[in-house]
Amino acid sequence: MTTFQLNTSIRFGANALEALDQYRDQRVLLVTDSFLASTDLFREASARLGSQVTVFDDVEPNPTVTLVGKGTTCYLKADPEVVVALGGGSPIDAAKAMHQAALEVGRAAPHGLVVVPTTSGSGSEVTSFSVVTDEATHAKIAMVSPAMRPAVAILDPRAVLGVPPKVTADAGMDVLTHGLEAYVATNASDFSDAFAEKSVQMVFGSLARCYRHGSELDARERMHNASTLAALAFDHAGLGIVHSLSHALGGRYPVAHGRLNALLLPHVMAFNAAESPEVAARYARLARLTSMASGSIKAGVLSLIGAVERLRSELDIPARISEAGVSVADLQASADDIASTALNDRCTPTNPVQPTTAQLTAILRQIL
Repeated sequence: MTTFQLNTSIRFGANALEALDQYRDQRVLLVTDSFLASTDLFREASARLGSQVTVFDDVEPNPTVTLVGKGTTCYLKADPEVVVALGGGSPIDAAKAMHQAALEVGRAAPHGLVVVPTTSGSGSEVTSFSVVTDEATHAKIAMVSPAMRPAVAILDPRAVLGVPPKVTADAGMDVLTHGLEAYVATNASDFSDAFAEKSVQMVFGSLARCYRHGSELDARERMHNASTLAALAFDHAGLGIVHSLSHALGGRYPVAHGRLNALLLPHVMAFNAAESPEVAARYARLARLTSMASGSIKAGVLSLIGAVERLRSELDIPARISEAGVSVADLQASADDIASTALNDRCTPTNPVQPTTAQLTAILRQIL
């Protein structure tokens, strides 16, 4: 028996931020970063929440164990009735980890987590995952608990109108990776497939428009919704070795997670399809669903991989990791260690093909 559970109430569309009004004048812990704390979006959110808001705005990219500890201290001192996370994946993941820590000592906010994503990428607003970095080992730790699924996700496209093109591109390729990996993951089902298929269609239809014309509210709204749909898929189906390798690389090199995914995705798709006829057939079916070339299974796989490559190129994301500022010599020297870390990542068991360390190393060498 398999369970597919949807815990989060999703408020979406223009002016969805009005959903914060219901928490007005409750004790609120508002978790964000220092940049967002200076924006009009933050000021609107704060005004809607009223007079009892405690702000924790120390979140930095790739939140660490130490930062989560600091935030948890703030959480316990504030004793909130509700926690609101405003930001991209980092503030949301930090808030989720803080909330989980408070829950484990019996001090969690009774109204739970309310999340306002400001990027269309991580999908953290509906998942049971939080990724925290161990600063001692540089490893990314994936925390997983159903209790970390937010109570409410507020998808207001106005929150992403000002996102720079590069961030839009990186976050959008993360969404595409979520959808494509969930579609072939070992725990995929009819239910997760429905979300994955729709998210992939929406990304191919809207991401390039968001990148070139960032003020188009309709395209922004579709990408924002696609991010959440892809997250609903992978939260139940699992992910794969694109994320395993990306986590291992991201713990060592300061390259955006979505950019690493974009580099790795075509090579992992080719690997999965070559090793498994069932996966190849799944990719070919998805190619047909997204109005790409039909015909043989091989043609479908190649057309889908080609579409990923063309979208990466349209978004001006490089095809080689050296162009992202990583030393080829350093990566060559550490490839085996990175592959070994990836092999033990939480995302590897749900990849449709179980790789060896040597195969993961070979994929890494393909992005040199």
